[in-house]
Amino acid sequence: MLDLINSLGSTIDSQLILAMAFLGLSTAVMAFGVPWVLPVLSFSSGMLLGGRVGVAVILAGSLIGSQLLFVVARRWMAGPIRRRWDHRLKRYDREISKRGFFYLVGLRLFGAPQLLVSTACALSPLPARTFALATLIGLTPAIVIAVTAGSVI
Repeated sequence: MLDLINSLGSTIDSQLILAMAFLGLSTAVMAFGVPWVLPVLSFSSGMLLGGRVGVAVILAGSLIGSQLLFVVARRWMAGPIRRRWDHRLKRYDREISKRGFFYLVGLRLFGAPQLLVSTACALSPLPARTFALATLIGLTPAIVIAVTAGSVI
């Protein structure tokens, strides 16, 4: 009985460590805008962690990484770019103010490059909460499909 408890404890520990590794990796991939790696991570997490845990871990990491890139770009890039190109960004600002949430969901669903989407949104007047919600909604279907595909293998 003691061996069974020890085995169960080591399995839970290894699952937790693996989940934390996937969380950190997906956060880093999204924060640095590395293209086309998220589907591979999602598939792998489904294989190694299972469906529900894999979806939760990859979704959390993706959201954290996207938000980090958004905040960093807004903090350090938006000011200098705005000072130089503000007169040309007025129309862009109006469109994003009206329909930014829907544009962002569409871009996420379509699979537009993370680096481009997050930095462009950081230049816009889109609030950080709206960015996070649209990112979550837009990335969820692709992550769920990839994790589910990985979990059935």
